[in-house]
Amino acid sequence: MNNLEIISILNKNYDEYFGFTNGEVEKLCRDFGMEDRLDIFQSWYNGYVFGNANVFNPWSIIRYVKDLLADRDEFPSSYWANTSSNSIVRSLIDRADRDVKDEIELLIAGGTIEKPVHEDITYDEVYASMDNLWNFMFFTGYFRKVGERMDERNDQRYLTLKIPNREVRYIFRTKVLGWFDEQIKKRDQTSLFRAFLGQDVETVREEIEDMLMQTISFYDAYESFYHGFLAGILYGIDGYVVKSNREGGTGRTDLFIKPVSRRKTAYVVEFKVAKTYRELAGRAEGALAQIAEKAYARELVDDGYESVVCYGVAFFGKDCEVRVMQASSF
Repeated sequence: MNNLEIISILNKNYDEYFGFTNGEVEKLCRDFGMEDRLDIFQSWYNGYVFGNANVFNPWSIIRYVKDLLADRDEFPSSYWANTSSNSIVRSLIDRADRDVKDEIELLIAGGTIEKPVHEDITYDEVYASMDNLWNFMFFTGYFRKVGERMDERNDQRYLTLKIPNREVRYIFRTKVLGWFDEQIKKRDQTSLFRAFLGQDVETVREEIEDMLMQTISFYDAYESFYHGFLAGILYGIDGYVVKSNREGGTGRTDLFIKPVSRRKTAYVVEFKVAKTYRELAGRAEGALAQIAEKAYARELVDDGYESVVCYGVAFFGKDCEVRVMQASSF
């Protein structure tokens, strides 16, 4: 047993035996009368490349078939995410600098990155460098190879990598975002809280932008990302209760920040996402106008708060604009 041959994900021998091929999954769907679920199997569990063979994740395919047999309306799930601790991904996040965060954002958005590959890295060497971590994640199934090249100057092989399917992307979107949020919540937010309660919009803007630079923002196009991001931070204001997406006035406001004592000022916060940087100021003003038009502050006034302050916050990427006004001035 002195010279065992290791068959890795890059080896072209036996490549089709590491997972289910497309023909095998199609036959499985026919055998179980699940032809209408083939597109789901393709988008969620396909996309791995072993050697030259494209294969599906066999564990997840079997699990989803089993669940569909019990309930034909069952939604797909990230079964593979529940079989491991994802400690390698967590290690990547813990060591991430700005460049690594940008690469993670690019991957989740469907883009590709290029990394050197070494088949001889041992487990003890995984954490020696960021390249080793990327390398190990490739060999453990987090990425799909979409291209490769050899650098003749240093005889180094490089792979072009992307996230293979929705199952793995789900891991990045949930686990990675959560871990970045944990890092942000460890920050001392005293300056932000003081500025928010004191209506110091410039400091509020600077603090928010600084925190956005430390997280990843693959939901940039959606208000829900910024909503959850800022709501999570403001939950930490001592003596205040944060209510998210409550019915107020004639519509639905994004956030209410309510002090326990009605002697203090309460806050209404409305978020907007700009399509360009130049739209930021106008979108923030538009958020204030929406608060007034739909009478979002009425619920707080009816609840006994005599002083209500309204915030309009607009985002574009990692930039934001903040506007503030007393509710009584509308």
